[in-house]
Amino acid sequence: MEFKDTESQIEGIKEIFNDAKTEDGWDLSSEMLYSYYFVGEDVDKLEQLGKDLESEGYVFVDIFELGDEETEESTGEYLLHIDKEEIHTPESLAQRNVEFAKLAAEHEIKTYDGWEFGEVGEYDEEDDLEDEDEDEPIDSPS
Repeated sequence: MEFKDTESQIEGIKEIFNDAKTEDGWDLSSEMLYSYYFVGEDVDKLEQLGKDLESEGYVFVDIFELGDEETEESTGEYLLHIDKEEIHTPESLAQRNVEFAKLAAEHEIKTYDGWEFGEVGEYDEEDDLEDEDEDEPIDSPS
């Protein structure tokens, strides 16, 4: 999905939020853990963006080297993962996506790759172990 405007995102986000409420029983009026992702080929630019966002209250999780799904060989691209506990409406999240797409362009990063969310404090170690098989972490600042 491209994040050029808010209007094209609203219905999709509403559907995701509705599923989270009805199927998972999540209370979206309380803080949720939102994860945001940026993809680029320059680790230094991704790291600088991560530091900039960290100064704005985001958690700089890590930068991961991306591998081809079939061969597991490096694609030459890296994924910046940042988190923040916050409350969103479909409209506010769509606006955040537009802002992050612009921020990626300003930092000369290939793309803002999107978001996912979950309940604060919910952590599935099994999912994390599966992710480690796919992506290799790159050293990032503490």
